Amino acid sequence: MESLILPLMLAAMAAFMFFSIRNQKKRAAAAAEMQNSLEAGSRVQLHAGLFGTVVEAEEGQNIKIEIAPGVVTEWNRLAIREVVSPEAPAIETIDDDRIAVDETDTVSLDKEQNEEK
Repeated sequence: MESLILPLMLAAMAAFMFFSIRNQKKRAAAAAEMQNSLEAGSRVQLHAGLFGTVVEAEEGQNIKIEIAPGVVTEWNRLAIREVVSPEAPAIETIDDDRIAVDETDTVSLDKEQNEEK
């Protein structure tokens, strides 16, 4: 029985390594396919966490991404993490007339409370 433990452990380790390498190859192939299928107008997220829109996607290693209106930067294709939905997240702005500071130095953002004061 003791002579079977070592071969079984080696077989289990070999199976684990086989499946790990297989999954890693699948992920790498999917990432390469995504990076090669980019086209102008695609909204992407970079590995740095930066969001942008692809402006120019030629066949080379570099790709031009607009990160702000009028700001176009050049990145390596490998820096692209994923293609995201084209809708940008909504950012709530605070109007100056909604902010009120009373004599106790507390800030209120509620419009109804500001109108009562």
